[in-house]
Amino acid sequence: MNTPPPRLNRRQALAAGAASLGALALAACGESPADDVAGSLPEGLRADLERNLERARAQARNVTAAAPRAAVKLPTPGAKIPVTVAMYPTNRIGGSLFGQFVNGLAAARDRGEDRYTYEEASLDYGRNASTFSISTSLDALQNQKPDLVIFFRADQADLLANDRLAPLDDLLVSDPDFNAADFWPGLLETGKHEGVQFGMPVAVSPHVLLFSRQWALEQQVEPPAPDPLTFDAEVFLDAVRALHVEPPPSGGLGGMGYISRFTPEPNGQGDYSASPSPYELLQSAVGDLRGPDRDFAPLTSPPAVQVAEFLRAWVHDHRLAITDGRSTRSFQRTGQFGFAGTILAFIPPSRLIGSNIDVYPLPNMGTGRSPVFVHAMLGVLADSPNPELAYDAMRHLAAGLSASSILPATRISAEGVAARATELPPEGANLVEQLMRNAVYSTLSRRQAGLITNGIVGNIIFGDQHPDDALQAIADQLRAGDAE
Repeated sequence: MNTPPPRLNRRQALAAGAASLGALALAACGESPADDVAGSLPEGLRADLERNLERARAQARNVTAAAPRAAVKLPTPGAKIPVTVAMYPTNRIGGSLFGQFVNGLAAARDRGEDRYTYEEASLDYGRNASTFSISTSLDALQNQKPDLVIFFRADQADLLANDRLAPLDDLLVSDPDFNAADFWPGLLETGKHEGVQFGMPVAVSPHVLLFSRQWALEQQVEPPAPDPLTFDAEVFLDAVRALHVEPPPSGGLGGMGYISRFTPEPNGQGDYSASPSPYELLQSAVGDLRGPDRDFAPLTSPPAVQVAEFLRAWVHDHRLAITDGRSTRSFQRTGQFGFAGTILAFIPPSRLIGSNIDVYPLPNMGTGRSPVFVHAMLGVLADSPNPELAYDAMRHLAAGLSASSILPATRISAEGVAARATELPPEGANLVEQLMRNAVYSTLSRRQAGLITNGIVGNIIFGDQHPDDALQAIADQLRAGDAE
């Protein structure tokens, strides 16, 4: 039986209320309340106060930044004002992905009529490591004094926790070209914190499967319908098994029904590789993993447990994944596979598997919603000496990146998708547009997403924990991390 919370008498309630109001007033002015304020409250009110304090601090930052400033004269065409952009290193990641950011910088300069020249400041990017801190990487760029930053949505929490981003609300209000209705439904909210806009999404993509028609023809497999509702876990599994070909005894490659790889041991950063992604399938199963009460309860729900069981059977019962360290590139290079998971934000599909392709949604694991990846976001750095000028430069950079992407953050029609991804058949472009209208976006940080993937792969797929227990432990860890 749970012990009921202690009752408050009138004097205690008034004292607690006065302490709370005083703390909130200090926070609203951007100051920190005394440490003993929260400690003097009854335990039941302490958590509520902390949440309200954080909200007040966020609003204080926004109000301070939005205070009246002297009018700033923006540069005229040809001024070539230098603007430094902190970004993931294009020279190391390669032209197929982040190299498109370079195209965006050039397009931004042209679109801005040479008002600005954009210079890259390369972040020490930790690839997909869940331990990567973009704020720590920004520390190494202090001498270059970047004004803007390009980042993933998963890195926004780290930027905000370290007060790296300037609020954009007053800048957006004064921007005659900004219209929130231009963005895909729900996308602009991914850049908000406590109701304040800090990040501006510029490129997105639903997680999709590319399907090789040629391999299906060779295996005499009739493709299932790519309907987002009927293409469920069972239909997906049946299709992958039919397209999977074991290597012949005499030697050879065989074929993969789905380009799938799971590592039984973590890498040097403590992370596991997993494809298909547990995180994406969970979003398809339950939607927002935080849930309406922000307590990660969906992670312990029956649909989430079914995802974990599905993946464990995928690896061990059906043996559809490479787990011994071999690369999947030979299958991609020869086209000996059925499905491959990808995003379309900057990568033309033909660069992955050629032009004879169809597009499928992720399997519907329960909600019928489409997990969408926010591939690139822009922000004005909080220590930029001239936020108005930095924002104006960001406007042109956003337009340049949007022009370089397959799927921009602003809405386009199915015809627009087809024009940007000419390898897609018309029905594939229609599907991509449909998935974007039915999107579910992740609100988790890089660390939180890594904790989920590592826990499922390490403790359920290659461990001996029951999915119920393992997922409960993950949810408990996420809640504890949020409370820190």
